[in-house]
Amino acid sequence: MIRELFPPGVCVATGPDASDEAALHPEETLLAQSMGPARRREFAAGRGCARRAIAELGTPGGPVLRGLRRAPAFPPGVVGSITHTNGFCAAAVARADAFAGIGLDAERDEALSERAAARICGRIELEALRTLLGRKAEHWAAVVFSAKETLYKAYFPLTGFFIGFRDAAIALFPEADDAGRFEAKLLRRDAPDAAGQRRFAGRYAADGTRVITGIAIPHRY
Repeated sequence: MIRELFPPGVCVATGPDASDEAALHPEETLLAQSMGPARRREFAAGRGCARRAIAELGTPGGPVLRGLRRAPAFPPGVVGSITHTNGFCAAAVARADAFAGIGLDAERDEALSERAAARICGRIELEALRTLLGRKAEHWAAVVFSAKETLYKAYFPLTGFFIGFRDAAIALFPEADDAGRFEAKLLRRDAPDAAGQRRFAGRYAADGTRVITGIAIPHRY
């Protein structure tokens, strides 16, 4: 399901795996030493997914440390993203010379409250969601929520600029009952371009348990 969210050249891995904690890099172990048991397992699962995805990519491995705002800092030459939700984790990675940025997010596949939907979506976004078939607008809003998280994960490492939910707009384009594509557009005028772009294309999929979204930002030369 996750692989179909990305173009060729992006490798993905899911977890957790029983060996994740034991396989942490020493520098990753230092990051995790002050965490409680549950948070440590989640951290190790995410790094394990990243390690397996990087191995599939065929690039030199290395620790996945922390960058600005605690975002994962991938080894040189690699861009990627990690997501965790309810005991599930996944990572997507690509060569930095092939893609400028990668975003991946997983959330519960369930309707948001009206209040949460209104906080995450603008008026025009909510009006558009009400025209879509198959789900209530608040259930579609869960896809929008995940898409905005995915956009942030791809955008922030490129720019170092924080964007909130209302700083970008998402348009959904269902292609099947459980999958489709989306377009993301930066609304905040002072938000810098990412790799020369302000519009981004992504995909989503849902299985009744999770909704997962992915973005691969191409280079613009």
